[in-house]
Amino acid sequence: MEGQRTPEILDYRNANGHGWSFYKNDGLLRPIDTTPEDDMEMIRKVQKLELRDDDVFIAAYPKCGTHWLWEIVSMLKAGNSEYNKMAKEIAMLGMPKTERADELPSPRVLNSHLFFRHLPEKLVEKKIKTIFIMRNPKDVSVSLFNHLNGMKLSVRFDGTYSELLDLFLEGKVGIGDYVNYVKDWLQVEQDNPDLPMLTLFYENLKKDPVKNIRTVAEFLGVSVSDELCEQIAEACSFKKLRAANTEVKEHTRKQSDVWKEGHQGLYRKGEVGDWKNWITVAQNENFDDVIERRFEGTGIVFTYE
Repeated sequence: MEGQRTPEILDYRNANGHGWSFYKNDGLLRPIDTTPEDDMEMIRKVQKLELRDDDVFIAAYPKCGTHWLWEIVSMLKAGNSEYNKMAKEIAMLGMPKTERADELPSPRVLNSHLFFRHLPEKLVEKKIKTIFIMRNPKDVSVSLFNHLNGMKLSVRFDGTYSELLDLFLEGKVGIGDYVNYVKDWLQVEQDNPDLPMLTLFYENLKKDPVKNIRTVAEFLGVSVSDELCEQIAEACSFKKLRAANTEVKEHTRKQSDVWKEGHQGLYRKGEVGDWKNWITVAQNENFDDVIERRFEGTGIVFTYE
């Protein structure tokens, strides 16, 4: 933490005024949605959260399939293919206006976009089963733009995709640097061999959902039939999941309160390779250079189509 002093405010908006202001917390850029003091207090509460032995934790950068995986894990833990009546946000650590994790019955499926250092301190000690899912950064950037550009809230982005892409590649977006986030979780896995952790790729889950759902079930120690895996895969197909989540779940805001009129909300396309419709040849070459350089030595190979 930064202590009690008021942290320095860093203005990373571009020449058109699009972007965000940040403060630093443990070396990480944090967006100023409320005040730095309120944000630091929120993180402190997350770090002190009491974990339960049967908790499951999902870690993901935004737009990497958090909602999708949360529904899948919830179904596996419940032993059926029924959608969770609660909104994912109440179990999402780092959502100060909606999170109600303490009130949830066990087994809880917690989830977050926060970096590891801002998560509950007992995560490793209690050996909480953790699933980390990642997605190719080109599709992430496009999905993130459409998400932020479609919002009414203070964290929205009113610029163009090209403007967002520049900020994304520089790590100056409100939820933190994508490459640092992925590398942070790779380091967590390396440094904590006793932490039960499963790493998934969005693209693999999309290509063969039944196989990957069974992999998740085995990791969770849940006994499932082939039929249930197929039922969950069907229920969590993009179209059905989008339809199910257009309804207002318990303890969440109405679509009209969050999204601009006509926007599809959290679920837009869910496709692999949609970045080709957004990124120019020159931008793509620059993107490849940045990703290749910054992921060098990690062994990570992304699927882009």
